Amino acid sequence: MKNKVIKYNARFLTFTDRAIYLAKFIAAVLIILLLDHFRTGAQDAFLSQYYSNSIYLNPAFTGTAQMVRFSMGYRNQYPAMGSTFINYHATLDIPSKFLQGGAGINIMNDVQGNGTLSNLTIGGIYSYALVVNPELTINAGFQASYVMRFLKTDGLIFPDGIDKMTGIYLGLLGYTRTWYAGLAVHHLARPNLSFSRDYREPLPRKYTVHAGIFIPVFERRFGREAVRINPNVIVIQQGSQRQVSLGAEVIRKVIFAGIWTRHDTRFGLSSIIAVAGYNDQRIQFGYSFDFNMAKPWISNVGNGAHEIAFIYRFEYKSSSKKKFRAIKCPKN
Repeated sequence: MKNKVIKYNARFLTFTDRAIYLAKFIAAVLIILLLDHFRTGAQDAFLSQYYSNSIYLNPAFTGTAQMVRFSMGYRNQYPAMGSTFINYHATLDIPSKFLQGGAGINIMNDVQGNGTLSNLTIGGIYSYALVVNPELTINAGFQASYVMRFLKTDGLIFPDGIDKMTGIYLGLLGYTRTWYAGLAVHHLARPNLSFSRDYREPLPRKYTVHAGIFIPVFERRFGREAVRINPNVIVIQQGSQRQVSLGAEVIRKVIFAGIWTRHDTRFGLSSIIAVAGYNDQRIQFGYSFDFNMAKPWISNVGNGAHEIAFIYRFEYKSSSKKKFRAIKCPKN
């Protein structure tokens, strides 16, 4: 009887330690990396509807919808100049009781200079959900990516204009039924951006901190929820560039609309973003437009950006008998 008790406790401690060690390890790595000094360099593609592709913002969002989720999006920046900056992206993520978290795939193609430079990224993601209590869940996310970069000259792609590299990303996310907050670090290994073998140009790490909350507003007469207000803040730093996005959306049943601002700490207010869309339990569709506030483009609407995002959610059914009590993240 004594041996059985010892064996049971060891198994229990092994499961508990695994979850704690994973969370502590990722938290320690993220904190250390956040203290690192930033250097100038190339920048990742940025979006206006980050939460429509939340996995790109933070890999720890993987599986937090507690449904199978497919999303896709399109962004055209500076349309008056032609196809100068075009971005296509698609993601698929699923919750998993067996994995005690979620798994997903993220695909993004960022095209610059009318197709002169193209970056195709394919990433696989795993997230682990640690249920702190029935009202609080902490997710730790890990993503490994494979990147192919194409440099096209005069309509031709030469062998030395194709570059391949890998990327490692980490993320942490804490959430309840009303608020969520997280941090992420992309490009831990700082891959080489140069097409030349004789010169190294390391890609700066990208550091992201984000948070938001849903605030219900009730009718005085009947006490029913009239609308919900969803303020958010997203801070992204990569190299010497620090970008701060502040915004709030108002949700009335299945319709939402809001205003965001994007600030560059060196140049001040860079964009005002108007967003609106539809969101029910299955389908979400959003459209946003960036009004460029930087001189001399402020007077030309064509120097803004169009962005379209779509999400479809499927019911999740698992044959696993494991107990999995993670709640759904409110921002999904």
